[in-house]
Amino acid sequence: MRNMLRCRRGSAAFATVVALVPLIGAMALGGEAGSWYVTWQRAQGAADAAAYSGALRLACDNAPQPGVTCSNTQTVDWRGKQVAAQNSFCNSGDTSYPGATCAASLPTGVSKTVQIATLGSWNGTAGNYVQATVSQQQPTYLAQLLGLSTINVVATAVAGVDSLAKPPCVLSLKDPITFQGSPTVSSPTCGISSNSTADNAIGFKGNSGIQVNAPSYTVGGCSQTGGSQCTGVKTYQQPIPNPLSGLSAAIGALKVPGSFPNGSCGGTVKSYETGACYNTATSLPSTLSGTYYFTGNVRINGSPTITGTATLIFFSGGSLTITGNPTIQLTAMKSPTGPSALSASAKALMKDLLIYDDESTPGGVNISGSSTSYFNGTVYVPNSPITYAGNSSGAPATGCYQVIAYSVKFQGNTSLDNSNCTGDGAVRPNIQTVRLVQ
Repeated sequence: MRNMLRCRRGSAAFATVVALVPLIGAMALGGEAGSWYVTWQRAQGAADAAAYSGALRLACDNAPQPGVTCSNTQTVDWRGKQVAAQNSFCNSGDTSYPGATCAASLPTGVSKTVQIATLGSWNGTAGNYVQATVSQQQPTYLAQLLGLSTINVVATAVAGVDSLAKPPCVLSLKDPITFQGSPTVSSPTCGISSNSTADNAIGFKGNSGIQVNAPSYTVGGCSQTGGSQCTGVKTYQQPIPNPLSGLSAAIGALKVPGSFPNGSCGGTVKSYETGACYNTATSLPSTLSGTYYFTGNVRINGSPTITGTATLIFFSGGSLTITGNPTIQLTAMKSPTGPSALSASAKALMKDLLIYDDESTPGGVNISGSSTSYFNGTVYVPNSPITYAGNSSGAPATGCYQVIAYSVKFQGNTSLDNSNCTGDGAVRPNIQTVRLVQ
């Protein structure tokens, strides 16, 4: 007996068993905690998707993107909860969203909640935000030994709607923007943007004297032959939608003479306000006032002086050609008029529209003049390249100078400014970006 009491065989095994009890408990508790982490990952994915979807819906409300169709038949709250439901997270009894994968009933002690909120600021920054909070409460097992009977797994995501702080006043829809010679483009309130995907989507050709002091964007790259002009250009950005695409369809649908009450204006150029007609004339009077619709090819040759407040619409075969060294000082109509065939939405797009020419002109369209010429309004040439040398020394300091064209070539000095576009209600090229910020 004495020898048995003194025997130490198996003492290590006994100590090991005693030590394994808390170790196995800790491992089991770790496994339970791991299941909480998996639940959190799923909840976070649902929250991210819900916040992003709600922000997309919010973008429709705040500033519908011109040229982009979006559905706003449901609220931001509904859109966020729909996407959360598609990721298996629903409020109790709220499982009827299209594509929902929520269970009709949950295990005892398990509940899920989804909350969607619209915020006017986040993290001290004002803006447009959507916050999604997704949670799942469930009972614990081994954690009850630590006094924890339930665990509430919560995931939160915030998505914001951003737009360009300084929307471009020059937008090339297809081909690159180029600078020929040594022009200086001064545009402190707006930038230039190209939707071209080419390496030279914005291309500087000429000496290093070319200057652009504005925020600029391009879907493709930027090239230069000297200097550091590309330094301030943001490359490989999102394309900016054509804000006047709806206008192209509306004006393209006009018929002659059916859409015009008085048919042709005859040999005299008349505005729609005075004649309710379209023009076939090939030259312009020295003073313009009103909205003009042209089906003929208008030519400005030599060095005439043409001034006034007007909107010039070239459609159904009409086009504009400028040669020589004319002095052209035109300001766009604030509220152009037109045939009843033009809807109210189309006329709204025409605010501050100066020149509209949608013809595919092989040689492109030249918008230029003398050193005192300016084109105070939106020049819209969606289907032809444009050579632009307007808004020189005689231009008013502020205005709504915008160019939207198939492609743009700057030749000569020009000043650009779109600070008056907003106040006038004119559309500006811009893009909204929805991104997760938390």
